[in-house]
Amino acid sequence: MVNSVTNRLQNQNSHQSYRSALEKFLAWYSAAGHAALNAATVREYLLYLENSGKARGTIATTLSVLRQLFKDLRRLGTINEKTYRDLLEIRFRRPRGQRLRTWLTLAEVQELLQGLPRDRIHDVRDRAILALLAGCGLRRFELCGLRLEQLQEAQGRPVIADIRGKGDRQRTVAIPAWAGKCLEEWIADSAELRPGAFIFFSIRRNGTPGSARITPQGVRDIVARRSRDILGKQVLPHDLRRTYAQLAYKAGADLRQVQLSLGHSSIRTTEIYLGLDQDFANAPGDLLEISL
Repeated sequence: MVNSVTNRLQNQNSHQSYRSALEKFLAWYSAAGHAALNAATVREYLLYLENSGKARGTIATTLSVLRQLFKDLRRLGTINEKTYRDLLEIRFRRPRGQRLRTWLTLAEVQELLQGLPRDRIHDVRDRAILALLAGCGLRRFELCGLRLEQLQEAQGRPVIADIRGKGDRQRTVAIPAWAGKCLEEWIADSAELRPGAFIFFSIRRNGTPGSARITPQGVRDIVARRSRDILGKQVLPHDLRRTYAQLAYKAGADLRQVQLSLGHSSIRTTEIYLGLDQDFANAPGDLLEISL
């Protein structure tokens, strides 16, 4: 049933997210010893996720994934029409508004890249990962899927060609010189270790290659650990993507070019990444002349 739902998805990130959500639900369902799948069972699972501290957005996404499972179960006759309708009536509202987002300053990005040691092959790889996330605005699943053949030239400069992003949209992104330097160092140092055509792969503690490509979770762990060690705070891959957009725009990049490099279908999404909606440096309350 997991394969039935996930194999129709072309986006690798969605494929992994759906599979993970379904496997967790089925593991819980099996361990709890439920005899049938019905609305009460699903509500119990959503309550279990909420009590486990899962974010409301995560729970709402899980419910969306389960609806795809219900559709397949109805098609196969495993559940009847009434049960299917009861399951569809379950609602879990996504959080509204905007959470506080993280952007790094230019000085923090430089500190993050310069603060990495150069003792091990892991360090060289992690610097290249951080540089591409902050210098090209890649999503972590996009970075995991990069192949050597995608490193090309366009208009006389190095680019990453044919990146496949959300919605199966493709784009090409220019590599800034400083990020290219980190990437070239990693490719040169890892040439003899490389287990396949993917640019980034996992490395065991003893320095030998692991799997042929690094995983999105592996990228998340690298960014979180390196940022804690160097900056004293946790930063995630998507924070570096937003940082890329904001710093580029503030430095004079055209908004449309930022949108294209991020792979956004809507300019509104790009504006949210730039943090243009709310200016904390010039907050409305600061304009109130109150004397105490």
